Amino acid sequence: MLFVSLIIGIAVCYVLPTAGVLILARGRKGTWKAFAMGAAAFVVSQVLVRIPILQMVLPGFGWFAVMQLYPWRYGLFLGLTAGIAEETGRWIAVRCFLKGKDTMEHGLAFGLGHGGIEAMLLVGPNMVAGLVMVLVGQESLFPPDGLGVLVAGLERVFAMAFHVGASLLVMYGVRQKKALRYWSLAVALHTVLDAAVVILPGVFGAGVLGMEIWAAAGAAVTLALGILCYRRQAG
Repeated sequence: MLFVSLIIGIAVCYVLPTAGVLILARGRKGTWKAFAMGAAAFVVSQVLVRIPILQMVLPGFGWFAVMQLYPWRYGLFLGLTAGIAEETGRWIAVRCFLKGKDTMEHGLAFGLGHGGIEAMLLVGPNMVAGLVMVLVGQESLFPPDGLGVLVAGLERVFAMAFHVGASLLVMYGVRQKKALRYWSLAVALHTVLDAAVVILPGVFGAGVLGMEIWAAAGAAVTLALGILCYRRQAG
């Protein structure tokens, strides 16, 4: 089961976003650029800015260590900083580098780039390493079991769906010259979704199932709102 689960997980992390942009790129100029800008927005906002600050700067402050003892405060802090960093990254990328490329297809590609590169950098490598271990007969060195890998892959599907929805909201806001309103909405949704990673288990004792249900619901709401904005405009 572990072998099959790893194949599925790798496909989710690498094949799903790539196949998605290939489909969107047919007959639509600028789609690959939107995909690349989405990926760049994540790398800059998270990998180069937020994560180094969280790991190398803030641990030196006493208030940060104390805050980690309180799930509500710590969860909301992590969720809010993730929302501000990533949604601001989206806004800058759309506003400065995708002028005139703001259709729903471009927004979908942007979101796939953002969520796809996150999966490729943060989750995919571990799955590839696990597959190599299985192929050489060293699967005992790979901690997660088959079910755990499937859950991780499913979580990436939800995360990509969220990033697509949030990208549509931010892009729609720039398109309609209401950037602050839709940026704020995206930040709020991002905060609520990410804060739950700490709050649900820390405060309510939620397990994996509860976490995944929350992630699925948050992704569905965000994606639906993003699509609805464009559909309403088209109507």
